[in-house]
Amino acid sequence: MARVPHTEKSSVAARLRQWPLWSTSSGMVGFVLSVHAVALALGVRAILTSQIDSTSVVWFVALLGLAILFEEGTLRVEKFRIKIRATRHTDMTSVWTFAAAIVLAPSLTLPLVVLIQVHTWYRYVKARGGIPYRTAFTGASIWIACVAARSVMDLFGARGALPMGVGAVIAVVCAMVVYSLMNTGLIYTAVCIGSRPASPPPFLTMWQDNLLELATLCLAALTALALLFEPWMTVLVIPAMVIMQRSVLSKELQEAATMDAKTGLLNALAWQQAAIAELERSARNDKQAAMLIIDMDNFKLINDTYGHLVGDSVLKAVADVLTDELRGYDVIGRFGGEEFVALLADVSPLQALDISDRILQRVRDLRVPTRDPDKPMVTGMSASIGMSGYPQQASQVDDLLHIADAALYTAKREGRDRVEYSYIGGGR
Repeated sequence: MARVPHTEKSSVAARLRQWPLWSTSSGMVGFVLSVHAVALALGVRAILTSQIDSTSVVWFVALLGLAILFEEGTLRVEKFRIKIRATRHTDMTSVWTFAAAIVLAPSLTLPLVVLIQVHTWYRYVKARGGIPYRTAFTGASIWIACVAARSVMDLFGARGALPMGVGAVIAVVCAMVVYSLMNTGLIYTAVCIGSRPASPPPFLTMWQDNLLELATLCLAALTALALLFEPWMTVLVIPAMVIMQRSVLSKELQEAATMDAKTGLLNALAWQQAAIAELERSARNDKQAAMLIIDMDNFKLINDTYGHLVGDSVLKAVADVLTDELRGYDVIGRFGGEEFVALLADVSPLQALDISDRILQRVRDLRVPTRDPDKPMVTGMSASIGMSGYPQQASQVDDLLHIADAALYTAKREGRDRVEYSYIGGGR
């Protein structure tokens, strides 16, 4: 047997030691390793207990071939989707893995999941400097979800087949729910352990991603039905997936053109257009409105002390504060740097001052984690707010911004960590 050179062993061990996983909390390491242990145990059990027939092998080859055909045929589009949604990206591999969970023996579902994840790693993740354990964890989560979905199907008596009529629909829907909850739950549990977000888990609010996952699972169910009753019909799922992918890409491009990538708020141009429309609505309905410019105090010091990545985390935390404190129809955006802007509809100046005070207190209470053991948290932050009122001071967005910016300058000059609003004929 050939021996692996010592230097190669050392190189592999060194790369393993450099994985960011080991620098995370013990809870994170324990959770990831536990998920892999459960996946391994389920894999061993599947191999030892499942029976494979020639028909199942044909189905396995068909699903794997269709998966690779689709991924290779849409490689450029999918890479572009990953690029414009670098922070979160929902793929469409559930079409194949969930279909496998319905019709294949677990001992065939496992290699299908593994091969799809390996293909994903080499075609999408590796080129972007991705870390193998994350792809492996995703694969382990999908495999566990497949086993859970298969168990649900077995409860309905569907071993390699489906019950007829309404029973088939109920069985597939229940398996779909279990698959989605298990897969998403494991991944976002890891996210929550790692980042401890103060806001709700992302999967509760990312409706576009959730709808895409629902659509892929529905296509997966139809693919499984085609395999069971007319295998050649499975090729028709490819055009449907291509159309769905293009539709999702169009929506993501629209979002990328209007959203600020670091905070998830509107960018400056999109905010300006939305603010003009909201102010016109206020004019038609004879309502008041308030303009806020929120600027972080001494933000350069945060970047210099903790680095720009932590600075970006601070900006995202402040954006979350604004989203939590303001209403869903208030127009909130990032103007650039550490400056945010908001147009509050149907709000009087006194109400806007109270809202501003709450925002300032929330910013003071922020604790943003870092990866530096010597400085684990960014604390002691503050912001200054300049405010203007419609129609008391101006009736156009640009004029309101100019007045609010002057008030912000006054707040900075007067000591920061305060809101400033100059009434006509007097101060605050």
